[in-house]
Amino acid sequence: LVFQDLVAFVTQLQCTLLDIHALLNYVEILYPLLTSPPLKPVHANPTWMGCFARNTEVCESLYFAGVPVWLVHDEEFIPPTMNIIHPVQLTFPDNIVRAMYSEGGVSKPFLSIFQGPGGLLCHYHMHWHYEGTLTE
Repeated sequence: LVFQDLVAFVTQLQCTLLDIHALLNYVEILYPLLTSPPLKPVHANPTWMGCFARNTEVCESLYFAGVPVWLVHDEEFIPPTMNIIHPVQLTFPDNIVRAMYSEGGVSKPFLSIFQGPGGLLCHYHMHWHYEGTLTE
């Protein structure tokens, strides 16, 4: 069993378990708040990772439902009624661990699964199930 195969297997398992957990949270907690929005924002759930939104209406509805949300928008297009807690500059991570994905000093990352814009099609193509077996 190659290290990359083991990483792919564990990653797929984690992804599947997180999908199930997220779906249950959505059905039990978030969906009722989105269908009948509260008058005041619900306290954000600190265990949720949150999301990025480009649409201000989506951002506000998620905010009122208690989802940690970041609006990715140019400043001039943000409505004056929206409460911006802390504007940030987009930066790229410089602390990614690359040692795990190198062999003999040469970086060998996983192959790209999908190239193109995000959305449902991207999510569908990213679910690339592990095809090996642990007995290999």
